[in-house]
Amino acid sequence: MGRVQVIVEGMTASGKSTVVNLLSDRLGLQVMPEEFRDQYDLLRRFHHERRWAFPMQLNFLVTRFAQYLCASESENYILDRSVFGDKIYASLYYRLGYFRDSQFGTYLMLYDSLLKHLAMPRLMIVLSCPFEEIMRRIRARGREDELAAGEPYWKSLYDAYSSFREFVRSETGLSNGGLMTLDLSDPAFIHTPSRVESFVAEVKERLGPEGPPPGKKRNAEE
Repeated sequence: MGRVQVIVEGMTASGKSTVVNLLSDRLGLQVMPEEFRDQYDLLRRFHHERRWAFPMQLNFLVTRFAQYLCASESENYILDRSVFGDKIYASLYYRLGYFRDSQFGTYLMLYDSLLKHLAMPRLMIVLSCPFEEIMRRIRARGREDELAAGEPYWKSLYDAYSSFREFVRSETGLSNGGLMTLDLSDPAFIHTPSRVESFVAEVKERLGPEGPPPGKKRNAEE
């Protein structure tokens, strides 16, 4: 089994897709889109009724695990979110009372068992963005389920992500060289060539002189 090249992590509306597409274009990496086999419409149900949190999160965990295994086979993938960040959501839902003790215990047992089978990525990029900007983006894109969740929910998730870098280091053992933070509070970042070039150069440096292996880039739509 190989290793995933880059994982981009961050809360909803932090700019993950923007960064993933940028690095895919510049480094020739294949995008593993964030897809879920949500045949029971669990995400929509959860945003309206919190009792769906447990089956929804188990579904996400297993799906992200399968995606990570698939992406590890070619050593040429970049991921938009991953199994490593899934525990942030489950822990938050437990603290908020959406999981019972037995459900959270079951989740942790499955999470720990699955992670034993995964190789660490070469680089994880954690995005940061002020809460006010996150909410502006959520309102601007106007997705019904996100709006239905309400601002208190998004604030709780934002606070949970505040210690995400330390959480990832403890979960994965990644060193500072394999863990990178990017501030996307300024929407103009992606349209400022000098800043983009500096970011891409740092990613290349962290991946090492050999860079990602050559391979056919696949669009997220394929």
